[in-house]
Amino acid sequence: MAKKTASNKELNIDNILFNCRDILRTARNSGSFFEKRDMMLTLVFLRFIGEKYEDGLEKLRKTLIEQGLNPDDENIRAAFFDDMTFTDGTYNLPEEARWSTIINTTAPQLNVALDTALHSIATSSKQLKGCFVEGTFTTRNLAPNDIKKLVDEVNKISHKAFGEEKDLIGRVYEYFLKEFAVNATKEEGEYYTPHDVVQLIASMIEPYEGTLYDPACGSGGMFIQSAELVKSRQGDIIRINIYGQEKEAATYRLAKMNLALRGLSHNLGEISDSSFTNDLHKGLYFNYIMANPPFNLKKWYDENLKNDARWSDYETPPESNANYAWILHILSHLKPADGVAGFLLANGALNDSDTFNIRKKLIEKDKVEAIVVLPRELFITTDISVTLWILNQNKRGGESHGRQLRNREHEILFMDLRQWTEKESSPDY
Repeated sequence: MAKKTASNKELNIDNILFNCRDILRTARNSGSFFEKRDMMLTLVFLRFIGEKYEDGLEKLRKTLIEQGLNPDDENIRAAFFDDMTFTDGTYNLPEEARWSTIINTTAPQLNVALDTALHSIATSSKQLKGCFVEGTFTTRNLAPNDIKKLVDEVNKISHKAFGEEKDLIGRVYEYFLKEFAVNATKEEGEYYTPHDVVQLIASMIEPYEGTLYDPACGSGGMFIQSAELVKSRQGDIIRINIYGQEKEAATYRLAKMNLALRGLSHNLGEISDSSFTNDLHKGLYFNYIMANPPFNLKKWYDENLKNDARWSDYETPPESNANYAWILHILSHLKPADGVAGFLLANGALNDSDTFNIRKKLIEKDKVEAIVVLPRELFITTDISVTLWILNQNKRGGESHGRQLRNREHEILFMDLRQWTEKESSPDY
């Protein structure tokens, strides 16, 4: 019965997003794929942040009543409601930025009302500034009927119903990557990392406390899903400090939006930029690194990178693609004593001839703990086969998260899961 309920929820969210897609496809002035996607994500952001505010307001009212106070009393309202402070990632929204205001705005005024809400949020919250582009809706200026239909559909998306257990902003992002057929190639396309893959990486490196870094953080899904795993296993995400970087400006905004919605403290740098040419966290070392960088990324190289310190102990990665540049960049940010990293690369990185010497030295320096070839068709925009790499600065064993690990020096675990099936993974097999 539980499975049926979960399926129904997923079907409902797909139906809502399908309706939104159709509205945007036929609407005049709806713009490019990226503009459609950004409008949708911004609307979902306003919906979620508004819903969290309303939940926080209701929770405060109940608390006051339980304490024998009247929340409708003028003095009580002045003391508790005029300048509310929340501790769970809920933001105190000015009236014009609340979803209750937006949903009750007449159709002809909606574009202006939405941009007024964005401007109000950007000027009243330093943490939320930069999560979106101000003027998004008046620039596109959808017809009143179209923007009203879109807002009414988004109003059906409740974070309480669909987003408690997974990264719903990422789910919307994933859907629109698929349904709008983004210009993704197998090498350089945008990928949303599937929930199960993130869970696998997090389970293997166990980022339960300390610093967590993602050098190509995309929409922030790695952080969101890891935080969910931490809460389920350890219960305290405050023990994790999140750092990240993202090159694409729109995706950088999306990540800030996503993390803000979850109340996760983060440092993604002040701008969007390349991890290679402008490392925003240069000189910092992290306990854990999780990443799904672009596969076989071309045009990453800059002449200034020729003698970069990140590969001085190895050799300069080939200009043909960035796979080994990612590996060495990640390794350069791991804490020398005990840093652990889990990241995805295309399978070709296992045997590229022009990276043989780097691979050899990684093994000689005993940096590689595991290589896991994953099943095909994990990503919605490509069927490329991928490999999970685990790097570990300390394979000597010892106590870790309440367990005693054996010495694994000069050992590498290899797993080939390309033929893995549900039957094989079941306890009865």
